[in-house]
Amino acid sequence: MALRICIYEDDKQKDFDPITALRPVYLMRPGILPLFERARISFPDAKISLAARNQLSATVSGASREYPVNILKREDGDVLFINGRIRDYGNLATLVNNTPIGTRFMNNGDVVAVLFPEDLAKEMPSISTPEQFHDKYNAIASTFADFDTTASLYNRTWELVADLENKIAADFKYIRPALTSDISLVSNQSILLNQDNFIIGDGVTVAPGSLIDASKGPIFIGANTKIESQVAIYGPTFIGANSVIVAGKIEASSIGHTCRVGGEVEESIFQSYVNKYHAGFIGHSYVGSWVNFGAMTTNSDLKNNYSNIRVSVNSEVIDTGMIKVGSFIGDYTKFGIGTLLNTGINIGVCCNVFGGGLVVDKEIPPFSWGGTDNWSRYNLTKAIETARRTCGRRNVTLTANEEDLIQHVSQDHISEEGVLTFGQTKIS
Repeated sequence: MALRICIYEDDKQKDFDPITALRPVYLMRPGILPLFERARISFPDAKISLAARNQLSATVSGASREYPVNILKREDGDVLFINGRIRDYGNLATLVNNTPIGTRFMNNGDVVAVLFPEDLAKEMPSISTPEQFHDKYNAIASTFADFDTTASLYNRTWELVADLENKIAADFKYIRPALTSDISLVSNQSILLNQDNFIIGDGVTVAPGSLIDASKGPIFIGANTKIESQVAIYGPTFIGANSVIVAGKIEASSIGHTCRVGGEVEESIFQSYVNKYHAGFIGHSYVGSWVNFGAMTTNSDLKNNYSNIRVSVNSEVIDTGMIKVGSFIGDYTKFGIGTLLNTGINIGVCCNVFGGGLVVDKEIPPFSWGGTDNWSRYNLTKAIETARRTCGRRNVTLTANEEDLIQHVSQDHISEEGVLTFGQTKIS
């Protein structure tokens, strides 16, 4: 019987702000694949569905068309709920295959997954919501056993950035057998090192004078991407489809689809539609969609004294335990030319940062306008209009649902309705 998997969010999704303000945590991408798609590596035959916060359901449906959202159809077999923050699957698959009873799989006090065996799943309606499974669990939680698992969870955004090299390599190994690589449009005046470690999609063009070096890790370049002259790409790196890469250097990074990237990018994750077309450095950072970096925008990812970097998330200051941490930037945020970002800055959705000076604030709320010396509130109507224009420049329409999400953020934070928590108390 095919295992059914439902990927869900618990209430710790807020710890990944601002990246999770407009998307579920499982749409974050530490490598080539978003977190939810990595379930197929450990459970290749499973049928996967997604549980989304109510306000995000339409957005998730559009971003993951193959996967049902907030619907589970009853069939024979077990149902496994997996926490969307999952970092590594460890021995979870083995435990699931050998567990006939209702079980919570735990790691360090957190719920990694919850198994509803076939006999319990059959008690559910023929078409069920994740909340109905959650209500069923609450009614019979005392009958569920707790098993420790080596599967682990992400707790903060910088942990995804730290995992970049390993996750790109693992994802590349998983997807490579199903893909072919075409280097026919790569100029013979380019330098290609370790070509056996490439995947180059259909329609990719590489201009003369560029370097693609997979000596230290694999490189995946998505379909219809254009690599211009004087570009150096060092693996492990992923570049999504329909992107344009101009003069500069990309190393150990994951770049989403339809991005325009130049200058220097190191050990960073960009979601889709990011525009960093000009010179400037971004390192050890996670950047949301539709972010625009003005020319020479640069961030610091290392203190002069090499001490640990502290980050503020929802007003909680946290020691990352790392000496290299850059910036975390929410969707639709813009930077004026010459903007300088200090180490470990957390910048919210729909900010407009300018002035050409050094930004030292550790946490910048959503809809902030200005710079460190003079912040004001970005008018919501104008922010949405700018978002519409930004999308229109890429022939994309900002949907009414997406406008509603932006408004929710402006009202403080997206409602928690729809978040599942499997346990006697909330996970914290």
